[in-house]
Amino acid sequence: MTNKTQDLETMVARWEDQRELKNLMGKYANCVVLNREGELFDLFWAKDDEDVCLAFNDGYYKGGLDVSGYYEAAAGRNALVASLLRDRFPEKLGAMGDDEIYGIGPFKVKPMSCPVIEIAGDGRTAKGLWYCQGASNEVGAAGPVANWTWGYFAVDFVRQNSWRILHLMHVNDVDSTCGQSWGKPQVPYPDLPEFAPLGEFRYPPYTKALTVRPYYSPGRPMVPAPRIPQPYTTFSETFSYGF
Repeated sequence: MTNKTQDLETMVARWEDQRELKNLMGKYANCVVLNREGELFDLFWAKDDEDVCLAFNDGYYKGGLDVSGYYEAAAGRNALVASLLRDRFPEKLGAMGDDEIYGIGPFKVKPMSCPVIEIAGDGRTAKGLWYCQGASNEVGAAGPVANWTWGYFAVDFVRQNSWRILHLMHVNDVDSTCGQSWGKPQVPYPDLPEFAPLGEFRYPPYTKALTVRPYYSPGRPMVPAPRIPQPYTTFSETFSYGF
C-alpha cells in the first residue's frame, strides 16, 4: 500500500498527474466527437508496447497492430459515410473534396463523469474509471440513426515521458436506438439503397471475441461495474483493465 503521509511536493505532483489524466481522456472524447479516430492511436496510446489493449462489450484488440487497425478502420468508415452523404446531397456537398467533407454525418458524444483516478506509488502507471452517459448518432445502412449509450471507460495508463493509454475498456450497459425501449429487443429500421455499402462494412476481427460485458436486458443477471481503482504501489500488485 502507498504511504498516506506524503510531502507537499509529492502531493502537488500527484495532483498534476490527475489533471493531466483527466485532460487526456477529455481530449480523447473530443477527438471522438470530431470523428478524428485516425489520429487517436498516435495521439494517446502507449508507444512500442505490444501489451496495449482496446476492449469493447463483445471482444478486444491486443497489440499495437490490432489496436491501431481498429482506429484506421473507423477512420475509413468515416470517409465512406462522408462520400455517401455527398452522393445523397450533391446540391450541398457535391463541390467539396474528400478532405472538406471528412467527418460529416456521425456525432458520437462521450461525456465522461464521476472520475476515480489512482496514481501508482512508484509514479510509473495510473488507473482511471469514468461513467459515460452519451449518445452515438451514426450513419448506417438504414441512414442516420441515433442511439443512447450508457456505460464505462476503464483505463490503465503508463508514463512514457507523458501519460499514455495502455489498456482501455469501453463497455456499455445500454446501447439502444433512441425512441425505442432499451429494455426490449431493438427493432432495426429498413435499409436504404443509397447507404447499402455501409451494410457491407466490417471492422477488423477482434484479436479475441468474447463477452467482456453483456448489454442490459430484463433477464440479465447482476453484473458488477468495472472495478474501482484502489491505491497501489506498482502495477504488478493491482488488477488490469487489459486482457
